Amino acid sequence: MIRLQKVKTKFNIDNMKLFKILYLICVTGLTILTFSCSETVGNIDHEIMVKVPESELYVRVRGNPEKSLIINLHGGPGGYSGIDIKLMGPGLEDKFLVAYLDQRGCGKSWECKDKDLLTVEQYVEDLDIVIDSLRKKYNKEKVHIMGTSWGGMYGFLYLLRDQTKVLSYACIDGKVNSNYQNHSLIDFETNRANEILRTDITKEQKAELEHIVKELERIKSSNFEQFHTDVNWMKHEVPAKLGFNAYFADTSKIISFKDVVQDSALMKLMKYSEEEYREIGEKAEFVNAAFRNTPSYNNINIESELKEIKTPTIVIQGEQDYVVGTGHAALIYNALTNLSNEKKELHIIPNVGHSPAIESPQILSDILVDFFEKESLKN
Repeated sequence: MIRLQKVKTKFNIDNMKLFKILYLICVTGLTILTFSCSETVGNIDHEIMVKVPESELYVRVRGNPEKSLIINLHGGPGGYSGIDIKLMGPGLEDKFLVAYLDQRGCGKSWECKDKDLLTVEQYVEDLDIVIDSLRKKYNKEKVHIMGTSWGGMYGFLYLLRDQTKVLSYACIDGKVNSNYQNHSLIDFETNRANEILRTDITKEQKAELEHIVKELERIKSSNFEQFHTDVNWMKHEVPAKLGFNAYFADTSKIISFKDVVQDSALMKLMKYSEEEYREIGEKAEFVNAAFRNTPSYNNINIESELKEIKTPTIVIQGEQDYVVGTGHAALIYNALTNLSNEKKELHIIPNVGHSPAIESPQILSDILVDFFEKESLKN
């Protein structure tokens, strides 16, 4: 089932590095500690720490405990879940129970400085423990999962390990083929730079654009081994010089670090002090660099393995998402060959970039609610 949705956008850049940080931050599965629990009108709000090998992971569980459980996987690697409560919670929490997980080394989970534990394999094991813990605590036979950006790939990686505990899966601006992702952005920026070079520009502009083209060629011919610096340059510096934003269709929607810390209601909702919020930015940078400077992560390609997925799946992407490549959602949808059209959906949201939860929260929420309610009723 393929649908085209409509969207709108806005954002505001204070400082490129702070925006980068904000974006990273936009055994048995036993729950070992509950920090707080507040309940209003039947809904719950639990803060939980789940024990995993050599760490503990923070999970905020909010919403209707009588309904199906959705586990939210944030982006990154290195992101955090707090802001998703503000962006995605209003449309979901009355109709579902939503668990916002901070992945290993991220957000309010324990800091992780051991790069050997910051791996795809460890993250998949962590998620299995979290799922078992939450299933037991909230008496759920199975769960739904939704993953955004890196979280989109994370969810698929988990499904390729075990689909028996999952009712359905929502992939939001995710990826499954890193080479497609990397080359899509490189090719788009190279073509855009060459187009500008053919116009009447100054010598300084010409020199700068020629340097960009040369660097993009270098990166394209590399094996993406030490990719952290290069990919941040491609996503955060080059687009501004070429007249576009890799993440947002409407840059007036950008939420800066300053915007967040000055929003006292948001900080209270997320349960962060300004000092704590700054710390998660530092954790985000470490985790992201650990993954991005690992060739195996930068070259992950599970596209051909998606034929093994039997779990009902919805694939959602912003039309102008240059971060993973504008055709990535269709690539994923088409690779889910073991799913009939009744068990998979594709939604492309017009006039939106890589962050539909920020640019078009209502449309995203409507799509997710329809999908998860349908799959919950089936089970």
